[in-house]
Amino acid sequence: SNVVGDGESISSISSDMDSKKPYKLVACTWSSAAHNRRGDAVTLKDGRKRLKEWIAYNLLVGFDHVVVYDNSGANTQTETLKDVTDLFPEEYVTHVPWPCKICNNNRPAHDDPGERSSQYAAEASCRSRFGPQTDWMTFLDPDEYLVPVGKYDSWKDILTKLDEEEERKILKFRSTRARPRQDLMVDSFDPSHYRCPSKDEVALGKPGVSSCLVPREDKTFLQTYNCEYIKSPKPDRFQRAMKQLYRPDYVLSHFVHYSTVTTELAIRKEDFGDGHYRVGSGATTNKLHERFVDEINEGVLIHAKTMVPNEAVKRKARCLYKMTMCSVGIECPDDLPFSDSTHTDGFLYDRDKYCNCWVNRKVEEVWIPKLETALARLD
Repeated sequence: SNVVGDGESISSISSDMDSKKPYKLVACTWSSAAHNRRGDAVTLKDGRKRLKEWIAYNLLVGFDHVVVYDNSGANTQTETLKDVTDLFPEEYVTHVPWPCKICNNNRPAHDDPGERSSQYAAEASCRSRFGPQTDWMTFLDPDEYLVPVGKYDSWKDILTKLDEEEERKILKFRSTRARPRQDLMVDSFDPSHYRCPSKDEVALGKPGVSSCLVPREDKTFLQTYNCEYIKSPKPDRFQRAMKQLYRPDYVLSHFVHYSTVTTELAIRKEDFGDGHYRVGSGATTNKLHERFVDEINEGVLIHAKTMVPNEAVKRKARCLYKMTMCSVGIECPDDLPFSDSTHTDGFLYDRDKYCNCWVNRKVEEVWIPKLETALARLD
């Protein structure tokens, strides 16, 4: 992979600097070999494996280049993600050391000081440094997968349609947290896992106490978490935590879920010929230039956020019809109707079988085999 230091950009390593931009689509991410959940109660150490899979996946679905802002140095002096990015040719991946753990972004005297400001700064850096070299870009977490569906096998085809037929500048994705499929996980009695009962404690049969669960080693994260508790198309309320593909020549500033400054907003008062200058509350949204993705015919966002092993301990008491807070996914039949008004109850089929999520068939039948092949080539 490329390594970019302070003040550099893709332009310093790219030989194609004609008027045509080097890339059609670039993905940026901020990640770490290991990191703590907010509050520091749980340490997650799956950063390397997740990043390897995420890069391989994005290169399959039409991304030309991936930029990794490596935050490992904020948490450890001995680990880095460069060994992962080096698995890929430098024309596809750029590694940016980013050991920043910047300021407090939570209320004073709170147990959880927060540390996402480093991520916010990384996103701003990526837009500024690499945006000029691509037509479209996005900033995603390594547990977020943009999945082409329907007739599409590449995001480039969808974006070309937006460019040539619709003149859109932003494509938005509603986000829900996918469930890890119980049948693709295994028991764990690892004492290093946070608040996991021992094998002896589970054997006592105490009500509501089951083993911790972890993903099977032979399964990808994408397959393990390919079970959505909200069946597509997702309701509008899930646009709050949206992610976006956007044109950086139109979006001048992007912040996590939103395009905060566009070229239409960045207009001087003097540019208004009639002397009137007014910016309404909806100035950052232009329906002519942005829309949500068609989740049935174009694509979806699968948010495969890690389930901490001990979140599964109470599954036998919670993963029942009309109970709540079931943290694992139990697959529903494809043709079982979804009801948004009662989805928190779970669903029943064949009279008494419980389920709570739906598998994306294109992921299962098309993208998982391709991803497994791509990952095997890296080993």
